[in-house]
Amino acid sequence: MWIHPEERVVGRRIPFKPWCFFFFAVCLMSSPLDAVETWHILAVRVSFPLEDPDDETTSGNGTFDLRSFEEVRDEYTFPYGIPPHNRFYFEAHLQALSNYYREVSQGQLNITYAVYPRDPQTSYQLTDPLKEYGNGRTKQEIAERITRLFQDGIEATDLAEGNDLNFGEFDAFAVFHAGLGAEAGQQAPNDIPSAFINLVDLQTYGSGPIAVDNGTTNVASGMLLPERISTDGQGGLNGTLVRFFANQLGVPALSNFEDDLPAVGDWSPMDTGGPSNFSSAARLGLESLTGEPADTVLIGFIPSRMLAWTRIHLGWLEPRTITSNDTVLVVAPHVDADLPQAVKIPVSATEYFLLENRVSRLKTYGRIPQIEITDGVWTSTDDYDAFIPGSGILIWHIDDAVINSSDQDNPINSNLNYRISAGQYRRGISLEEADGLEDIGNLSADRVVQAGIISLDDIEGGPKDPFYVGASTLFTPETIPNSDSNLRYRTGIAIEVLSPPGDTMTVAIRFNSQPSGWPVAGTPTLHFPSPRAIDLDGDGLKEILRASTDPSSMTAVHLDGFTEQLRMGVTGEFTPAVGDLMLDGRGSNKEEWIIAGGETPVMWIDGESFTTGADWNFLPPPVISAPPLIATFPSGDPTDVWGWSHGEVVWGTLLQGSDMERGRVGLGNTAITGIAQANLNGDTTNELLVLDASGQLFSVDGPETFRQIATIPEKTEWSPVVADLDGDGEDEAVILMPDGSLYILGREGLAIRSASVPRGAGSAPVLGDLNLDGFVDILFGGENRIWVVQLNGIQQSDTPVALPLKDEPGIISAPPLIADLDLDGSSEILVATRGGLIYALDREANILEGFPLSTTGPILSTPLLDDLDADGSLELVAFDINGSSHLWHLAEINPLYNGSSVVWGQEGGGPGNTGHLLQRPLESPPDTNGPLLPPNLVYCYPNPIRGSEAGVRFFLGGNARIEVTVLNALGEIVDRMSMDNPTPLIDNELTWDTRDYASGFYICRVEARSPNRTEVRFIKAAIIR
Repeated sequence: MWIHPEERVVGRRIPFKPWCFFFFAVCLMSSPLDAVETWHILAVRVSFPLEDPDDETTSGNGTFDLRSFEEVRDEYTFPYGIPPHNRFYFEAHLQALSNYYREVSQGQLNITYAVYPRDPQTSYQLTDPLKEYGNGRTKQEIAERITRLFQDGIEATDLAEGNDLNFGEFDAFAVFHAGLGAEAGQQAPNDIPSAFINLVDLQTYGSGPIAVDNGTTNVASGMLLPERISTDGQGGLNGTLVRFFANQLGVPALSNFEDDLPAVGDWSPMDTGGPSNFSSAARLGLESLTGEPADTVLIGFIPSRMLAWTRIHLGWLEPRTITSNDTVLVVAPHVDADLPQAVKIPVSATEYFLLENRVSRLKTYGRIPQIEITDGVWTSTDDYDAFIPGSGILIWHIDDAVINSSDQDNPINSNLNYRISAGQYRRGISLEEADGLEDIGNLSADRVVQAGIISLDDIEGGPKDPFYVGASTLFTPETIPNSDSNLRYRTGIAIEVLSPPGDTMTVAIRFNSQPSGWPVAGTPTLHFPSPRAIDLDGDGLKEILRASTDPSSMTAVHLDGFTEQLRMGVTGEFTPAVGDLMLDGRGSNKEEWIIAGGETPVMWIDGESFTTGADWNFLPPPVISAPPLIATFPSGDPTDVWGWSHGEVVWGTLLQGSDMERGRVGLGNTAITGIAQANLNGDTTNELLVLDASGQLFSVDGPETFRQIATIPEKTEWSPVVADLDGDGEDEAVILMPDGSLYILGREGLAIRSASVPRGAGSAPVLGDLNLDGFVDILFGGENRIWVVQLNGIQQSDTPVALPLKDEPGIISAPPLIADLDLDGSSEILVATRGGLIYALDREANILEGFPLSTTGPILSTPLLDDLDADGSLELVAFDINGSSHLWHLAEINPLYNGSSVVWGQEGGGPGNTGHLLQRPLESPPDTNGPLLPPNLVYCYPNPIRGSEAGVRFFLGGNARIEVTVLNALGEIVDRMSMDNPTPLIDNELTWDTRDYASGFYICRVEARSPNRTEVRFIKAAIIR
């Protein structure tokens, strides 16, 4: 429930206080409105039994004031909101509402209305007196009384009108009650707070939706409004109506409700710029009835315009999105021109800056607004922004992570889940105040003393909040405020406003974190290819290939950001594979690339021409069902490899007429889903490891020569990856399951099945020696972390590698990259997230200086690490799902990042997409003099143990048998465990089943026995039930 307890306290305005937020959720989920939307409002007038004698706990006497203006003239300071408060009075207010929304929606929202009873002077009189609906003593009681009044008003209307009124013809409902609203601050304890009442309120505090029209129509929401909000003509209902109807449209209020403070201030009617927006009668040329010069303040008559964010969300405005250096003109919302009224500058996948030009023509040009007044009601003006705090470019910081997680208990700008400190929140919508003072909603803002009254200057917004020539013009990483993200990461965005306040203003936008010309905008797609690099024109600089399911959108992006259209004539469902298929460019820059185009294999040759393979004699023809490879198979020369939906693997398809080997093998009738190059037996030739949709894993040696080596019972979306994990000269294959478990296979089939991980796997696996022990580790993305698993299926110590939880990385879908960025001899991990951030982490999981990097959208595909410009250092390329391509020169981020050693730097491990680790780890000679069981590497976890099992982990310095004996506090043996062949020189683990153990203290005696020596370690463990 949106309740309006607004009043003036020492110059500070208290924003609306919400009791629940049902329509907040509607706002977040609703789709944009149609081009022209019409809402038909039914407004009803309800009164109460006449108070005789007058009840001093209420304002008024329970009935509508139907006196003439002449009778009340002496009670009014201004002739506004004057009686008689009859049907025409309320129709005028609804016309004001219609005029406001027609203007701010630019004609896209039309409001019509009907006011009942149709008799101008009468109302529906309720049986209970006004005080029975008045302010309760608790929030619960207030909400119940307000809801009951709304329900009683609707039911009284239905009862009185019967079949003469069809509620089903209306889209929204308003109940106007006799008397003042409690927000008027008249200190009458039983005045009724105004409110927007929604379905949840009716269900929680009433009896549910209100059945009318003989049960054929339900009223599920509506506005509860007073006859007036002031007794002297200084307060108007316009702002209250605008705000509550915005709630009806699904727009959330934007105040800090936890602390009853503004958050966006007078810039929006959804904060203090609506029901309590100040106007100046003197500035408008209006005289008071008293003739006193001090009587100039008017409240709530001219609500400010909706924020650009609100208009965008309601579908009334389309912002211009800027992702690369540009200079733009931005017009104010009242200007009819083919120029943007709002500019969106993406910061990350969840944050962006939203620029809008707001101008008070009254304050900027001295132009007095034209106001239409009908019978004392302000029905329209031609300058709703006449009394906004200032004029110029407003820079709003929008945080969709906060907005999307806000709900009825956690408003957008005071979400307790994003509370930083007392009164401080990570806001969903906040203004980057140009003066850097952060006055809005800040009780520590500058105080101003006038006539002995202390007020808080600019707490609802001030004249120096906007950017303009003549005040602050720059918004950069170095200014205050700065252009950092809400996560406190540098964005490199610099904005300069080049104009004084005006209807049209010029803004320069620069992106300094990426080279000139980057990022490169593209077309959003549901297909997420990974970048691939190739020198198409032989100039020594590599271009970036971007596949697309749109045949006209296959592109090559040059290092200067120029995008070249590649007219392939086919779609590209998979990332291309790159290699020297024609054997014409060894030692030169000439390479070819291949791509799967539905049922057509395609090769690009010499940067301009392509050829396709022969058609199949099948109806319907099969399609390519697995990413293509350029592999050295079956000989030592590269060839193109294709997996098909009818179960065949074909190679050499695109080399017809050449001397290269061609062949095929039929593996059944099930679609091929993944292929990798392998050498399982350590001989001089490679095999193909082929996985099909039924989980069959085959080793293919040549034409019609294959063997099945395993059956994987679960389905997986990722191809196998391959490396010599243990350094024995023979490759092993790794297949990752959705639950995070791994199948590790050798030439004889399954060797190890690892345990699943919490919340499963999000990305394909990659390979590399992360801890420099000479063995290959397996890495893959999970939820908020990167999992690292050893060759024996055991999770590596001190992992998983967790990303900052405050960044809300979520499920990591982009496989990590591994490279030595800083030439320190150890590998770093690069991780791209759905939040549009790319992290670089060292072996201790510290974030490297200059990271994370920001992109304009979520990253779901594998980034690319390569030396694109042949300068000896690496470039990083990433595609986001919004279609943008991003590039960074790592040495420009930090001069120390001048390494060029890439372990796993792109999809499939290398340009040929073979899934094979290209860089073998450096062998670490075993320390034969070291202990079998290093004391600090033998431990139990978790400890204390509260669950059903624990792990006894140990590093083994050589070949040995392990036996674990568990003793209780009395020294009695309660369990034994053993492992005959643990893997030497890495971590191993035994699972200790503790389900039948009582709480207590236990000792685990761990013994390692080799032919030459025996070592024993003791672990203390506690079990708590």
